[in-house]
Amino acid sequence: MNRRGALALLGAAAGVGLVGRRLLPPGPSGALASTHDLALDLFRSLDAESRAHACVPYDDPLRQYHNRGVPAGGVSVFSLPREQRRMTTDLLYAGLSEPGRSRIPDEYFVKYPGVHVMKLLFCSDPASPPYQVLLTGPHLNLRIGGASREGVAFGGPQVYGDQRGDSEPGLPGNLYAFQLDIGHRLFTSMTADQRGRALLPSAPIQTQIELRDADEPIPGVAVSTLGAASRAIASELVEGVLSTYPDDDVAFARRCIDENGGVAGMFASFYRDGEVGGSGVHQIFRLEGPSSVLYFRGAPHVHAFVNVAMRAGAPLSVGELLGVNPAAIEGAAVKALFERAMRESTGAELAYYDASGVVGRLRRGPVRSGDIYNLESWQDTVHVSEVKGADLPEPLVDDLRSRGPSPDPRRVYRVAGVSSAELLSLSSQSHGVMLRDATIAYVKAHGLSSG
Repeated sequence: MNRRGALALLGAAAGVGLVGRRLLPPGPSGALASTHDLALDLFRSLDAESRAHACVPYDDPLRQYHNRGVPAGGVSVFSLPREQRRMTTDLLYAGLSEPGRSRIPDEYFVKYPGVHVMKLLFCSDPASPPYQVLLTGPHLNLRIGGASREGVAFGGPQVYGDQRGDSEPGLPGNLYAFQLDIGHRLFTSMTADQRGRALLPSAPIQTQIELRDADEPIPGVAVSTLGAASRAIASELVEGVLSTYPDDDVAFARRCIDENGGVAGMFASFYRDGEVGGSGVHQIFRLEGPSSVLYFRGAPHVHAFVNVAMRAGAPLSVGELLGVNPAAIEGAAVKALFERAMRESTGAELAYYDASGVVGRLRRGPVRSGDIYNLESWQDTVHVSEVKGADLPEPLVDDLRSRGPSPDPRRVYRVAGVSSAELLSLSSQSHGVMLRDATIAYVKAHGLSSG
């Protein structure tokens, strides 16, 4: 090989090395600083452009967001310079316990790209507490910064999960299969009568982890009525769920649980639709108390949610106050609210929102914009389509018939829907507004009880 060829080969190799350095995520430092120091240094290192995307005020409704795997705002970590990606990696590891560092960074979608698949959001400047850092990504919503100003453990709901063992009984190879095993031991430790009270037909929507009003019954079997061995397993399950997070955060979460009746004050529920392949193992279950929800969904794979507060009557509720809700709004009532908001924001004649897309509820009492963010946490955009009456979705037709004449099958209607709705044709046009923003505007104009 001549000199020119050798230089070309070296140049190509260097280029590959630079690309590899860009694509490969940094590993954690050998010694980790505190989460506060890491958050402070990372925040100060951001330039003006990155900070415009990565930073919001402490009371921005994004702080309340609790779905996993959906962009929650913030800046893509992959877009940051390598030193900031290294700092983010350190912050991720510092925000976990030792066992947690062998779980979340090893999740199926994170194992190789690391923080590159995550988004980073600062809620306030760490130099002026309170603040919170959110790292969001596939099967992840990790909060760093301690309890919230409202007294919510971890600063708000934690979300974790893993894809391994997808649709297989027992979740073989899943990072959180040990929690499924503890849950199954809890169920089998019960008497036949207790299992009958604990086993319910169908699980709530995965993001339905809002704390209940004091007078609302909690489904399932009361842990206090179980035998000593079962109560011990329930405590083991709580500790297993909390074990991913740092000691100080876990200590406050335990205190919240203890001051609201302890593990004995919780209710355990398992769900028939969480049984996979006739295995007899119910892979979806909850432990829920007066101020806590630990929701493990192991079917088809693990999506899990942890929501613990000091007072159920003071849940995480962030953003602009929109009104006071006289009664809980959920299910079909949320669907109807979305449809009214879409009609008003677009001027469309009809609106359709698939009831299965409703992911939350509005509890009784004060409602803020962050509550609407969680009510519609897929971050859908409103679209308008022209649809012939004969092609309208059957649920929409049935709803229209229940309130008046059937739609004319020959007429073309302007129908508002969201970007994920099946009714949207290729000719549909985005209205340029997110459903959550349309809903907030509607509630501000008409209140929460309008029909």
